[in-house]
Amino acid sequence: MDAPLIFFFKPGVMSRERSMPTTMKNRILAFIAEKHRSLFWVVIPLCCFIFSIGIISLFAQQMLKNRAVHEVDNTIEFIDIVLSDANDTASEALTLLGRPCGAVVDQLRMMGMKHSLVRTVNLIYQGRVYCAPIPLPQPIETVRHETPPQTRVPEIGFRTGTALFPGQAVIVLYKNQGDGGVAVVVDTQYMLYLLNFVDVNNNTNMTIKDLYLTSTGKLMPTSSRLKSFISVSRSSATYPYQIHISISFRQFLQYLTNTYGLVMMLSVIVCVVMSLLIRKWLKAASSIRSNMALALKRNEFEPYFQPVMDATNNTCVGVEILTRWQHPADGSVSPDVFIPLAEESGLIIPLTQQLMQRVATVLSTSPVQLLDFFYVAINISAVHLSDLRIVADCEAFLAAVQAKNIKLVLELTERQLIEINDTTLSVMNALQRLGIGIAIDDFGTGYSGLAYLSKLKIDFLKIDQSFVAMIEEETTTRIIVDVVIDLANKLNMKLIAEGVENVRQRDYLLAKCVAYQQGYYFARPMPMSQFTYYFNQQ
Repeated sequence: MDAPLIFFFKPGVMSRERSMPTTMKNRILAFIAEKHRSLFWVVIPLCCFIFSIGIISLFAQQMLKNRAVHEVDNTIEFIDIVLSDANDTASEALTLLGRPCGAVVDQLRMMGMKHSLVRTVNLIYQGRVYCAPIPLPQPIETVRHETPPQTRVPEIGFRTGTALFPGQAVIVLYKNQGDGGVAVVVDTQYMLYLLNFVDVNNNTNMTIKDLYLTSTGKLMPTSSRLKSFISVSRSSATYPYQIHISISFRQFLQYLTNTYGLVMMLSVIVCVVMSLLIRKWLKAASSIRSNMALALKRNEFEPYFQPVMDATNNTCVGVEILTRWQHPADGSVSPDVFIPLAEESGLIIPLTQQLMQRVATVLSTSPVQLLDFFYVAINISAVHLSDLRIVADCEAFLAAVQAKNIKLVLELTERQLIEINDTTLSVMNALQRLGIGIAIDDFGTGYSGLAYLSKLKIDFLKIDQSFVAMIEEETTTRIIVDVVIDLANKLNMKLIAEGVENVRQRDYLLAKCVAYQQGYYFARPMPMSQFTYYFNQQ
């Protein structure tokens, strides 16, 4: 018997061109794009804008906090120097304890003038100030501050004013020795200037024990401090006090706007451009769907024929029929664009039906002398197996080409998941009762090929061009091709290799007994008129 002529019909797919994978996710997105477009061109850019603003805000917050930490550390460094001067002065004044006030008062005045921020140095005995550079009307009682013997850190505290400046807060450093001690009064005016320099909004303060000195010079209990959006507190490593910075949400927004306003404006522009591009894409997709429906009415989808060869004798034994869409205004439309849209919109069923009718008409009226039992393979998607119309379409196709004695084969692509349920099995059984063969296209590149082999009666396996390309690679990669070939042979299935592009691939497949081959090495896709001439030459 002569070798059979095999026709493979793929709506819109070349042997080198594969439609993009279409999953349930794509279907859901297509439905949303059709019914709720605002979710795409409004909500998605808006979410991106909110996300970008959030990232910018977090970055700005961290930068503001880092800047506050730096300023606080500088302030602590300065105050530590001032308190160290006061501590040295107190240590020097301890040597004057026990001597008459009149004999040491001049020395106390000199000590107060030695350091610019040390206001006065007072001597204390049994809790009373008995000697001060400024004449006192009577001894002043003080609270006794005991310095723990195991530490050299002196006690410090706030005091509301002095005899000469009752309205100004000062820092008093205490150092004790037996029943006596020294109290060094430190001016806070320069410290207030420094606190205001750190933050002009008066949110920086110095805390000692349960009181804090505000940048306006007031002493407040720590319990009255309000919570803030950002707060930074750092303690001195030398003296018992803290510097605290509070940043309100309003201040943060002002900093964010002033510092990162240009970046936020750029983010707005990017999101607006994104919105416009998405809207344009949605309109284009909708336009393609509308044009596809119109193209079906105008018969704009043309069948192209790519020869399938028996490589043993270089004879054309069949063709794979590909689909081309030549739009009257836009020119050639890529199958990677319109095939997924056809599957998502449901137009794949009428598209397949129309092309089956056109192919049947061409074959039944062709002057080509076809062999008996020509195989015509028609590529279908998962949606076809959930609709009994495919059975009726196949019956009509067989009736149209009855005189040519053609055997029809349906080719299942793996780019969509085929759910094997009662409906699918019912459709498959009805097709097989008509004598229609089943093939798996692009085996191993998509969904559940092995599951199809175990649950469906498969007659053909087509080796995908990606596997054929592995033949020229390292020996280890050829194992995949060998496994597919061995699997088909053990299951008694016929093999067809796609995408053969050179003699090395052809010879390797021939050595593995894969005779049916197609690809650019043999011939490119062509319209029916050219194929008639090509076949007659064969």
